[in-house]
Amino acid sequence: MRHTKIFVGVGLLLLLAATAWGSDTDGVTQETSFWIGGHLIDTSDYYKKVGEYRSFEEDVWPEFGLTYKSTTPNSRFFFKGHYFDRDEMFGMISTKVSDIFTGKFRYNSFQRQTGQDLLENIEAREWLPSVPKGGGKILTHDITDPDADYNYNRKEILSEFSALLSRENNLRLTVAHRAIIKEGTEQLISNSHCFSCHLESKSAKVEDRTHDFQAGLDTKAGNLDVGYKFGYRHYESTTPTPMAYYEDAKHPVKGTSGAEFGSRLNYDGSSMPIDAKPKIEKTSHKARIKGAAGKGQFASSFALSKATNKLTDLSAKSWAGVFNYAVPISPKTRLVAKASATSITADDPYIDVNTFREGKPSAVDFDYIRYSVLDRTTADFTAQIFHRLNPKTTLSFLAGYNRVAREDYPVAGDGTTSSTIIGQAKVRYRQGMKLTTSFKYRFEKTSDPFVSGKGLFEVPGDALEPVHYGYDAATGDSLWGYFYYMREDLWYQAITTEPTDYHEVNLSSTFRPSAKTTLNLKVKGVIDKNGDLDSLDVKHSKLNGNLSFTFMPDLKWVLSGGVSYRMEKSRGPVAVALFDG
Repeated sequence: MRHTKIFVGVGLLLLLAATAWGSDTDGVTQETSFWIGGHLIDTSDYYKKVGEYRSFEEDVWPEFGLTYKSTTPNSRFFFKGHYFDRDEMFGMISTKVSDIFTGKFRYNSFQRQTGQDLLENIEAREWLPSVPKGGGKILTHDITDPDADYNYNRKEILSEFSALLSRENNLRLTVAHRAIIKEGTEQLISNSHCFSCHLESKSAKVEDRTHDFQAGLDTKAGNLDVGYKFGYRHYESTTPTPMAYYEDAKHPVKGTSGAEFGSRLNYDGSSMPIDAKPKIEKTSHKARIKGAAGKGQFASSFALSKATNKLTDLSAKSWAGVFNYAVPISPKTRLVAKASATSITADDPYIDVNTFREGKPSAVDFDYIRYSVLDRTTADFTAQIFHRLNPKTTLSFLAGYNRVAREDYPVAGDGTTSSTIIGQAKVRYRQGMKLTTSFKYRFEKTSDPFVSGKGLFEVPGDALEPVHYGYDAATGDSLWGYFYYMREDLWYQAITTEPTDYHEVNLSSTFRPSAKTTLNLKVKGVIDKNGDLDSLDVKHSKLNGNLSFTFMPDLKWVLSGGVSYRMEKSRGPVAVALFDG
């Protein structure tokens, strides 16, 4: 691959690196700098991945930037902007008038090149010795737009304002609006299953709009600081939902079809929407309070939110609360306690699917209620003690507890609860600016961590009982057999990436033998394992080390270097996916 991108600044192109001037009259200070230049881009080969977040057009383009700052004893104004091309630019304006008013406006735009998945790694065919040329079911793909240039432009516009309404209780109003606009094209892939197992790639427009509005009030009530913030967010795509044609359902080997065979699919022989984007509206309320309690300080907040997809009328609700308290126990000892809890509840829609093998003795109704696996309540608590042994050495000890209660996982009404006990000890030594060293050990012990509810392996052998699925047309004898859905009863071995035992050791040290030299050493080791699974023992170990130095002989030169080491070992399951399921 050859990929050349040349940026020529003014210092090389026009022999003008930057222009800066300033003035100071009557307490007013102004500073201005201006940068101008250009860039040339050559795209001789495929550049989508290397230049994922950069515009690529083969031409010479101007490029410039401007920074301006003005300050007075009671006010400040700042502007910074940079123009690369029409799709990539940045600008920010901020201002402050005493403690009465602050404002900020920011605009940021960039291009993303997403490239095209050629689907060439998705080709397979079943081998059947009884079929000529050894073929049965086959998976193919089709790129309908081989020359497509997938990319989108992302624009973000942010406005923030704060105004003092009353000095008596320091009543302050804050208002903010954030807009995100995405426009361009993207790749969509549809899959006609059963008969053809055919993937089809096509282009689709991207026109996404997100608006986020927040407004809040903050004030003092005696010794307490209190505040409230309201939030509203709206997301919508303004493009029509793309459609894809799904071929008629036919037997993958025999090529036969019929109403009964079609009942095994939810849709076939028709055009259906794909990649339907939601229309989301979210409202949130957040209240906070902080102040003194006894000899300590506390801070607490509570939030409620609700998000709704207006196209499906499905909602998710959540609440979250947090409480922090810090108090000195003695002149050398301090306690910091934190408690938090969150809860999420999502709607449970009814899913209506076709009756499997409708009209046959083996017909099965697969309609179900989709209970959300998001439904859960989480609680965390930590208490940490900091103790200063002497002016150079500090000890800290942390104890914590985490609890996650899932309402409907792995099955509805029979959720699992995970509990984790946390312990940590840390010592920190500091000898002025010359030496700083810390050593930390942390462990976590988890019971019933999150596991896959489906299972990873199948029980071998004839472990299923056949079902009656029809009659022989010639003899009238009953026909017995097996179906794919029955294999779910064979699955076993719940698997997880979450350990039951976790141990971490962390060493960090900074040494300055002189004012011009700095040495840094960092070493981190982790061992975690889970031996509570059905028939597997999962274990991971990691070791990371880094040694670096910096030498600055004078204010003009800096010499730095280093070496790093990384080692990872894993012991876990490997499963081979079969073409027939």
